[in-house]
Amino acid sequence: MQPNERPWAEQGNATADEIFVVVGKALSRWEMVEHAVAGLFTVVTVGNYHAPTDPMLRAYAAVLGSNNRIQMVEAALQSWLLSWPQCPLGPNAIEILKRCKAWAGRRNDVAHGLVDLLLDDSHWYLFPSLYAGKGRKLIANPQGKPLIRPDYRYDAKIIDGFSDEFLALFNELNQITSAVATWYQIASSGNTKP
Repeated sequence: MQPNERPWAEQGNATADEIFVVVGKALSRWEMVEHAVAGLFTVVTVGNYHAPTDPMLRAYAAVLGSNNRIQMVEAALQSWLLSWPQCPLGPNAIEILKRCKAWAGRRNDVAHGLVDLLLDDSHWYLFPSLYAGKGRKLIANPQGKPLIRPDYRYDAKIIDGFSDEFLALFNELNQITSAVATWYQIASSGNTKP
């Protein structure tokens, strides 16, 4: 599954609840990704992994939108790497943040989608809302008025796949953040050359 692709479910679900359950799971797992991104931000701005009352983390929480927060952390990390260019984990951390940014679009689809019954096949899907600013395209209709076509149609299996990707991002980002924090503690102590 690629983060920049919006799959089109061929077969929906028999009940709306099947989709609601995986939507909740996916959003909870994305929140775990957000937590891990905040952890990396904390390490590069205040020097340790957990500082929930620090002004930097409070500022992080004030930024709206996953993509904006990830970009802020990416900028902080790049600045931090100018001070610590010998950190061998920098490229890994930058790469995982880019992957988080790419997956943020699928998180938004899940968070802002609408569970609805498709009358043509009597199955449930997650669609972009009819009135959403993103997620629908106006297409020509040879029989009259233009049609508005959704960009995606997700079933529970697709959303569960997103959820698995979010969990993998969380785990990988936590590992990188822990390694960066450990490296920084050793390097900044002056006891050992990194």
